[in-house]
Amino acid sequence: MNFQIRRSQPEELEQIIELQSHSLRELLPSYDSIQIESLVRSQASARLTRDEIIFVVENEGKIVGFVTLLDQISQIGGVFVHPNLMRQGLGTRLLKTVENIAIDREHEVIHVLSSLATVKFYEANGYRFIRQSGFYSELKIWIPCVILNKQLIRVSIAKQVYRYLAFLVVKLPILPPILFLAALYFVVDIWPIIIDFMMSLLR
Repeated sequence: MNFQIRRSQPEELEQIIELQSHSLRELLPSYDSIQIESLVRSQASARLTRDEIIFVVENEGKIVGFVTLLDQISQIGGVFVHPNLMRQGLGTRLLKTVENIAIDREHEVIHVLSSLATVKFYEANGYRFIRQSGFYSELKIWIPCVILNKQLIRVSIAKQVYRYLAFLVVKLPILPPILFLAALYFVVDIWPIIIDFMMSLLR
């Protein structure tokens, strides 16, 4: 088989939704039939209305898998592979494709709201469990899910410290005066001692 991954075309959306619906019905033993059919309809609607980046995997002119990325919030919208082609690495290849796109767009972390059936797949690809979650699909049917994320770009310690201090300044209005007084103390009391020490070394 010759699998090719490429960006989807607008006219392929119907094929994508059909594959998604088939995959959901076949691969979600963690949900009952009412939840599955509600999820099928709500996810089909989401594909039509969301502003997503979609990549498909194609074999002999037929779409057999796809992945979506919500670029603005750095979130995976879903990874789907035809049930007959599971465990051939296609899901991982699709996942790596959107991760590379996210890295190119300088997203430090990528998130996913995973179905209960696909948590192990994401964990095997380096995602870490954050918490249990869920959402209401159509007709207010609760769909339990799991939130996971993955660090894509390593953040320097200096940048982390800067962000933490910026957070404290926003959350604690008293902090800027404290930092100012600490800096003033350093300039008035500590800096002359450092100058004297350096001068003594030059004598």
